[in-house]
Amino acid sequence: MKDQVENNFSKCLIIVGMHRSGTSFTASLLQKAGLNIGSDLLGTGVGNELGHFENEDFLTFHKNVLLTKNQNPDGWSQNKIEHLNDQEQTDLLKIIQSNTTSQWGWKEPRTTLFLDIYKKIIPNAYYLFVYRNPWEVVDSLFRRSTDNELLKSPLSTINNWEFYNKIVLDFYKNNIENSLLVDIETVMQKCNTVIELINSKFNFELIEIADTLFEKEKFKNESTSIQQFYCEYAFPTSIDLYKLLQTHSSISPFKLYSPSNLNKESLIQWWRASSYLNKSNIDQPSEDIITKIITDIIEPLNNVNERLTKENTYLKEDLNWITNSKWWKIRSFLKKFFSNS
Repeated sequence: MKDQVENNFSKCLIIVGMHRSGTSFTASLLQKAGLNIGSDLLGTGVGNELGHFENEDFLTFHKNVLLTKNQNPDGWSQNKIEHLNDQEQTDLLKIIQSNTTSQWGWKEPRTTLFLDIYKKIIPNAYYLFVYRNPWEVVDSLFRRSTDNELLKSPLSTINNWEFYNKIVLDFYKNNIENSLLVDIETVMQKCNTVIELINSKFNFELIEIADTLFEKEKFKNESTSIQQFYCEYAFPTSIDLYKLLQTHSSISPFKLYSPSNLNKESLIQWWRASSYLNKSNIDQPSEDIITKIITDIIEPLNNVNERLTKENTYLKEDLNWITNSKWWKIRSFLKKFFSNS
């Protein structure tokens, strides 16, 4: 069997992007526009009430290869897949050939880790890279709460966002003639502009679609500027990468990045407000943790010693939620931030 697929009578468009970046929504739009994304698709799930629009053939293959190479099958990894053994390559070629039609493709987030493989095996493939800002991806992963690896190590959420999107940007820049890079807001707000660009640049024949066919409210954007503020001060490299993605986008982003312009007091207020909604099923933090937060972080701002006397129970509940918050756990940057204030 040949080690690559070349079919001049078919066109392949691979939809690539990190988990929770809107690739399911994008795949659903392109399916309506006439792109064959497969017949055996992963169904609905938490955070994907309309469906994942993922081809089960590619999903199963990617997970099996990751497991064989002792990597997390969900794709939470800091390593790309650069080589397949003979059997894996044979299996992948069979999957590609069984899915190939005149206008076809697939969406599966783990594809990002396999891009070098697909470039060799399908040299005439085209790529649509979709990205979403880091604070909304992290917030979406936390709200979904189905990824055990991320729940155990919340910091890995932002690390994976950076890893995936660095791969996306590098591959796009090195293969710009057969790639498009768009942010998810542009896909949602200007879907037919994206379709027109795919048709004109790659010579596809996708059809215009009606916005009313899709429930955009299902794509939840519940994060606020406070999460953005958190990323700006805790993870500035993610903001730098996000701005680079916007700069290199094939279509001018629907909404350009602008700083949150918030302050540390607003962060404390956010945690306090959230704590009253998140008090159940949380282990009580130790007295040492409470004392450390009061002494090293909060006291300089809020005169906590006085408030502790007056509101001992409520304050400890606030601190309890803060120290167990996933947003808190992904970066204990506040001590340094406040000490420099």
